Amino acid sequence: MMLYTLLLLVPVIFAEKCLHPPPSPNYSNELYSGRWYEVGKYQTLGGSIFQQGTVCTIATYDPYELQEGGGDIGYSSRKHDPTGEFVNATGTLTVVDEPGHFLQELFFFGFAGPSVDYNVVWLDEDTAIEYDCNPHVLGIIDYCVHFMSRTPTIDAAKLEELQTFVADMGLNTHGLEYQ
Repeated sequence: MMLYTLLLLVPVIFAEKCLHPPPSPNYSNELYSGRWYEVGKYQTLGGSIFQQGTVCTIATYDPYELQEGGGDIGYSSRKHDPTGEFVNATGTLTVVDEPGHFLQELFFFGFAGPSVDYNVVWLDEDTAIEYDCNPHVLGIIDYCVHFMSRTPTIDAAKLEELQTFVADMGLNTHGLEYQ
């Protein structure tokens, strides 16, 4: 009986937990709305199922109101190279407790994916960082840290600043390679 109890408790004791970083103090729907180009990411395998083998990812946020609240989110990327087949997903961002912290629900080919905790942790006029995480059974998590820019490229010094910010916040908990 003791062994059985221990086997049940071990996954709970050692379970990973999604982080809940604070949203960017600069967050506003007005600043976050519009088109963002993903210029890089840290992403677990489970967090990348939609993006496996894709390039040129664009995210577009269309808030319901510019002051506060949620909105529609859409993703578009290309399979394998910039001329490849489109891979798209659409969904919603619903505010959880404060602006910049959302519940994201996406639809792939008409089917709902799992909801994820979505956090805009860095935001300025030109760049954004979004951290999302989804816990699974047995204490496993999938997470993504997306580095985004208003243009398809980003200055190397700015990218280094953003990566340092992510490191200081401890968001890349698995020590994943930058992609």
